[in-house]
Amino acid sequence: MAILHRDVHLDGAPPSAPAFPSDHSSASALTRRSLLRGGAALAAATLSSLPPVARAAGRVPFGAAMQSDLMQSDPAYRQAFLDHCDLILPMNELKWDALRPSREEFSFWGADQIIDLARANGRRSRGHCFVWWNALPDWVEAIDTGLEAERVLVDHIEQVAGRYAGKLTSWDVANEVIANDPTGEPMRDTFWMRRLGIDHIAIAFRAAAAADPHARLVLNDYDLEFTGPEHDAKRAVMLDLVRRLQDHNLRVDAVGLQGHLYAEQRVDVDAVAAFGRELQRLGVGLLVTELDVIDWKIRGGPAEQDAAAGRVIGDLMDAVFAAQRPEAVITWGITDRYTWIPDAMPRPDGTPSRPLPLDARLRPKPWFERLQRRLRTAL
Repeated sequence: MAILHRDVHLDGAPPSAPAFPSDHSSASALTRRSLLRGGAALAAATLSSLPPVARAAGRVPFGAAMQSDLMQSDPAYRQAFLDHCDLILPMNELKWDALRPSREEFSFWGADQIIDLARANGRRSRGHCFVWWNALPDWVEAIDTGLEAERVLVDHIEQVAGRYAGKLTSWDVANEVIANDPTGEPMRDTFWMRRLGIDHIAIAFRAAAAADPHARLVLNDYDLEFTGPEHDAKRAVMLDLVRRLQDHNLRVDAVGLQGHLYAEQRVDVDAVAAFGRELQRLGVGLLVTELDVIDWKIRGGPAEQDAAAGRVIGDLMDAVFAAQRPEAVITWGITDRYTWIPDAMPRPDGTPSRPLPLDARLRPKPWFERLQRRLRTAL
């Protein structure tokens, strides 16, 4: 049976309250210092467990998210991950709707296929994700009490993290919990917020830490990279959330920048670097978790698309490396042959999108070769 943690309140209010205060007591400093020491030790342990190709070269690991159905149907797709990746992770197979067709039934087959492939070939893997506003089965959304929602969430994390304990380097414990534009209400309106309030994040981190003590625990979100007041606000809310979790003796090992980059938008290099340095001061690492480039507003063909992608990815890497050495850089797929972007944001001129490291014929792009050199030579 799941162990409930109703004593964990990030805001001191009942679980249904959406409040998100920003004051921090100096009495919490010792707590944070203890967490910093623990985080540093875990970081060293994680580095020592990297695949030999990454560890021996002293490189920042590169990885990509894989789909199990394509792994089975397209051998060239499968081989591309083995040719280029240190980390191979399930893209959708560890989300609730893939894992839990019913409350009683777990379907681990797809995730097992990818994680077993990675481990059998000396690669690492990571988990995505426990808390997300999307991809919830109907039976979860039908839960109408906070007590039952907490019981289900904790049990889910115990079952899933427990199954893969020792096999995954890290978990995206909470994904996309901040509002799209947090200049008003900072937290996204989700099933978990409506049933448990902001405490659902603390509940998830506590359960994940207990179920897999050696996995790195990550807060993952999008649009942390760009210029503009809503992006400044998003970075501020993320830092505040990290501090709040630490103040409640909860371990946050890293923040994930998703890195779904719009080629025409400017990465705020200085602001992202400052954000990453503040995370480092708190003992929290940084990684890029879902990198791809949305080029629907770039005029021209492949040369222009790839040049624009190279610029925006280069800016992101400048920002991240100016802050701290990233724990990994991960793309959301490996090849333009299979990507979500043309369905969601097709190019008006009808030409194919080019969001990923390899083109549709599995040929590396110039920007990917430059990225690999940077990861290899990172100090």
